[in-house]
Amino acid sequence: MPGIRMVLMEFLHLFALAGFAVAQPLYDLLGQNPEFFVSHKASPGLIIGMVFVLSIGVALGLVLLELVAWLVGERVRNSLHLVFTFGLAFLTVLPPVRRLVGGSDLLIVGFALLIGFLFSVLYARGQAFRLFLTVLSPVVVAFPLWFLFFTPVGRLVMPDAIEAKAPIAISNPIPVVLVVLDEFNITALLDAERRIDSVRFPNFAALAAQSYWFPNAVATYVETATAVSGILTGRQPKAGVRLNPTATDHPQNLFTMLGDRYALNIVESVTRLCPHKLCQEEEDAAAGLFLPYQSFFADLAVIFLHIIAPPQLEKQLPPLHAQWTGFGEELLKNGILGQNKSSIHPDLVAGGESSRESRITSFLSRIEQTSSPVLHFLHVILPHTKYEYLVSGQKYFNRERFIPVGWIDGPGWGGRWIGKEPLILTAYHQYLQQIGYVDQFLGKLRRSLETADLFDKALIIVTADHGVSFQRGLSMREVQKGNESDILKVPMFVKLPGQREGGIRERLVSGIDVLPTIADVLGLKIPKAIDGFPMLDNEIPPRDEIDFLGVGKIKLHDLSGFPRLKWQVEHFGEHTALDRLVPKGPASTLVGQELGHLDIGHSSSLKYINENPHQLDRVNLESGYLPALFSGQIIGTGRRNLPIAISLNGQVWATTQASLWDGNRNYFSVLFPPSAFQSGENKVRVFLIGDHDAILTPIPLASQGALSDEETMIRLHHEASGQSKLVFSGEREIMVDVGEKHLTGNLDRVFLSEESIVVEGWAADLEENQPAEEVFIFTNGKLTARAEVGISRQDVVEAHQQKSLFHSGFRIKIPVKVPKPNPSDIRLIVVSLSNRAWEFSFSPEQLDLIRSTLEEKNFSQ
Repeated sequence: MPGIRMVLMEFLHLFALAGFAVAQPLYDLLGQNPEFFVSHKASPGLIIGMVFVLSIGVALGLVLLELVAWLVGERVRNSLHLVFTFGLAFLTVLPPVRRLVGGSDLLIVGFALLIGFLFSVLYARGQAFRLFLTVLSPVVVAFPLWFLFFTPVGRLVMPDAIEAKAPIAISNPIPVVLVVLDEFNITALLDAERRIDSVRFPNFAALAAQSYWFPNAVATYVETATAVSGILTGRQPKAGVRLNPTATDHPQNLFTMLGDRYALNIVESVTRLCPHKLCQEEEDAAAGLFLPYQSFFADLAVIFLHIIAPPQLEKQLPPLHAQWTGFGEELLKNGILGQNKSSIHPDLVAGGESSRESRITSFLSRIEQTSSPVLHFLHVILPHTKYEYLVSGQKYFNRERFIPVGWIDGPGWGGRWIGKEPLILTAYHQYLQQIGYVDQFLGKLRRSLETADLFDKALIIVTADHGVSFQRGLSMREVQKGNESDILKVPMFVKLPGQREGGIRERLVSGIDVLPTIADVLGLKIPKAIDGFPMLDNEIPPRDEIDFLGVGKIKLHDLSGFPRLKWQVEHFGEHTALDRLVPKGPASTLVGQELGHLDIGHSSSLKYINENPHQLDRVNLESGYLPALFSGQIIGTGRRNLPIAISLNGQVWATTQASLWDGNRNYFSVLFPPSAFQSGENKVRVFLIGDHDAILTPIPLASQGALSDEETMIRLHHEASGQSKLVFSGEREIMVDVGEKHLTGNLDRVFLSEESIVVEGWAADLEENQPAEEVFIFTNGKLTARAEVGISRQDVVEAHQQKSLFHSGFRIKIPVKVPKPNPSDIRLIVVSLSNRAWEFSFSPEQLDLIRSTLEEKNFSQ
């Protein structure tokens, strides 16, 4: 038996390896993003508890397992120790291998596995590697000390005491209501005459009619926590100065200045500028004692998975976003990578509110008549993604997509729009509906204030942190040439006490002007100098420009007008109620017509796949859910950009154009307005629009993965020469090339998903520098599945230094609910745009998975 000292050293090695594999990657990311802890209201105790789990708990758990194995025998413990060493080494090298090697997921994981294996072999056989880990063992202490004392997180764990200030004199202590919205593009509110569209947004119009509207208001910054901090402090963010969004780093703010005289109704979403002694928020009893910790560690787990996951696997994870909270909800509800997803929104199954709803409900419930003045502050993450609300207040949910169609995540703020115009129109339609939901909240707020006899007496300001853009090829949130107005301009409405008539002020103002405006109306002298000015003080000369961090100087003429308003009116019209609004697509005159009055032709040979089947079977109009987002794909044709019409309950409600998206040549997505639905069964039909809009050709619903009659004729023949040949209907034939190195790609993974076997990879012709066109899977020579190549693959672009290979990825589904006889010969064939064909070979493990799944299905049938 080895000496206790040697075993203890091996245990110490586990702590060192766990520090490199798990703790330090998270410390490195979160140390520079303290907003994660602020958003979770993490106490110093919770942060220290997280550090204990990462730096001690992970390795301690492995040590305990080794101790249990030791009871069985030393050889068992030693083998388990080598397994742990291999696993931790693999996790340690996976992120740098991903950055340095690139390529497919399989290549990245394989290379990291090889390094991990070599490390464990050298560790087992040589003392040098053991000594190396022993020398590195101080990192067990160094990593957490660095995180707690030398990153901005340290100020959250050991906050400086906020100095007690003498009460500030307030000569006019009136009620104050400040609402900060999130990702609000002011253009969405307007009609063609640049007025608030009172039909679509009656409550915003009512507020504008009784307040001052500043159409040239700009954000403080493009990142939420910094922007909201600027609104609450009147201070412009400075280059090179990193401040946490907390009261410690911003001791002079709206809450600390009014806290001694005012009662506070405060709801902060991503900041913590209200000190604990002033804003000890009530715990949500319905949430349960451990739910905040569950959410914290679930989000932490998702962040870690994003750090280590190779590119294609990372796409299956819930996306991270600037609010730094909530992305672990899917992991809690559905398991890692979304297993066992329900087709109905989990919030509604559970009968609970989302965090955004609960914040609004809590805020409104605390508005009441009081003898002392009250500051009511709400920052709510609306109309920010995810887009899930209709103007009716009901939710809709597409279980496949957190992000809007047409948009792709990426480095920087908000990713970018890469989809065709029809998909961006659907995303913008979702956005308008969500603003309609915000408009309904604004109406509830006004009624609550009027009930409490506060509306007329109060100073009311409604603004937002920043805007959002919907332009193809441009970022959703990062300021770029062409989207400046979309992102920099924000709503700014200021209603004074007793104000009856509204007005428009064209001067250039900013979020940093909110605090000095409040101070000016209240007769409050701000102790320390700030950057903003009172918006309504006519004695202060109007600004000509504002210095915006990361963008530079913004002049008034740069932001005058609304460049995207024409596009909005062209596609969405004006003065149409949101519960009946649909964007204008091809043959838009068909919208609103009954099918009985139209010329309906014979059924097409094409078929469509419904992305969310069965949701329209039983609709309850009184529930909190409507299956309004209808998405799918047209299969059975090589044509692109197909014009289609979609009817619901015998009436055409939408026309659109199916287009390339996410690997599907003819993908479509439309949002039905609430008025389109009826209780019970709702019948949807999809039609191909004929020439001159004269004839609608019905496109039948296909079962998932079903093939058209034409596709069932495609065969893979074996020639006497040993080559294979693709034979299509008609006279088209393509020989399958062998040994052509420029016809290449990779099978990244094969896995089970609901009722399909999913095969993912990429394929391209490197001689032509073009992605392949289609992928076919044959079982015993008969076509089983067919898919188009077109999924984004930035890793392939980087590996081959060819931007033209961006859409070289594919995802093909083999349906398992239809039995396949004797699946002995399973082959995957790729066809290029130049009619070249080549074959990918499945690994033995992949073939076993496919065969066993299909054989099991055959047996069960």
